[in-house]
Amino acid sequence: MPLAVAGLFLTMVVRTISVAIAHIMDKRAEAGDLRGIEIWQLIATSLQGLRIMLPAIALTFIPASVVKDFLGSMPAWLTQGMTIGGGMVVAVGYAMVINMIATREVWPFFIIGFVLAAISQLTLIAIGALGAAFMLLYLQLEGKGGSGNGNGASGTGDPLGDILDDY
Repeated sequence: MPLAVAGLFLTMVVRTISVAIAHIMDKRAEAGDLRGIEIWQLIATSLQGLRIMLPAIALTFIPASVVKDFLGSMPAWLTQGMTIGGGMVVAVGYAMVINMIATREVWPFFIIGFVLAAISQLTLIAIGALGAAFMLLYLQLEGKGGSGNGNGASGTGDPLGDILDDY
């Protein structure tokens, strides 16, 4: 648990820095500086790698008892704050994904996925496989919806809805 908290702390630091880097990259994009964008992208990616590499290297040279004592000496308010912050990172991550890709057509799939995750003992791999199956099903149905070929399809722009309306 203490190592997870330390890892969470490093993750929060790197992601906070990454936000600032994203703003720098926005300014480079406005200026049309593609080379500057590439450089800042490499810096941000390198920070993500260092976030894992440095603690891993340090742990190979520092005895586990020293690390455990150091992490155990952290005040409770700090470890609790990082735990709360880590939970918020997950919630914000889900919100960002939904905000970026959610459309009227895919909301049913979000709902099905969350319900399956909540009421079943499925692993993340199983839920991911179901998601891939739903995606393939959707892509198959998407090509058939809204064709306006005289079979009653209304052509509303909602491929799955048009197919379901025919049934």
